[in-house]
Amino acid sequence: MSEAESTMLAVREVYGAYYTEMGGLGTAPKPQARKSTTRDNVVRSQRPPKPRPTPSAARKSTGPMIRKSLQALLIFASMVALIVTYRFLTH
Repeated sequence: MSEAESTMLAVREVYGAYYTEMGGLGTAPKPQARKSTTRDNVVRSQRPPKPRPTPSAARKSTGPMIRKSLQALLIFASMVALIVTYRFLTH
């Protein structure tokens, strides 16, 4: 038995088991072949992706570091504000 035949047999067995499990009566109907969804006469154009502007060398080297340190500073300030508020409300 070739690989294609064994694949078809396995698909039919799984399909039949699924059909009976879902409440189908009798033998499972023969599955219909998929119809081709692509047409040979259709041409699709693809646009090339837009080039991204390159950041300057100075901004490139310090930009991510400033963002990370700013995020850390905001988190720290928020934690301090929460602690001060908690202490103020509990005393």
